[in-house]
Amino acid sequence: MRGRGHACRAGLGAGLLLALVHVGAPASAAPARTVSYYTTEQAQRGEGAYQQFCAVCHGASLAGAFDVPPLKGRFVTNWSGATLDRLFDYISRAMPLFSPGALTPAQNADLVAFILRENGVPAGKVDLPTTDAALKTMMFPVISADRVK
Repeated sequence: MRGRGHACRAGLGAGLLLALVHVGAPASAAPARTVSYYTTEQAQRGEGAYQQFCAVCHGASLAGAFDVPPLKGRFVTNWSGATLDRLFDYISRAMPLFSPGALTPAQNADLVAFILRENGVPAGKVDLPTTDAALKTMMFPVISADRVK
């Protein structure tokens, strides 16, 4: 009888372990949630502003030129995971190079939307805001530089 009780406890323990593993595993993998912060129209406005104010230094295709950094590709490794208020603030204070701070908050938000689009972030249904408080809640998505077109 003693051997039988031991086998029963071992079987019960294995069954309990199997049940716990099954309960801990998700029934089905949930699709990854994609967050987007701008609209297609906002990115299009940003593209126009980019061509007018930024392309002279950063190049028509955002590839950078000479000592001016690109705004896609390796750019994402510098900004991935940072809150968007940091990028917005930098553009607001330091750009365009020959007239820093000359653009409106709406133009700066449009430019950030364009940069996000060009780095593979999908558009959504709401424009990117222009306030620090709102932008501090939004992160530049973590994107692999080799994934950017």
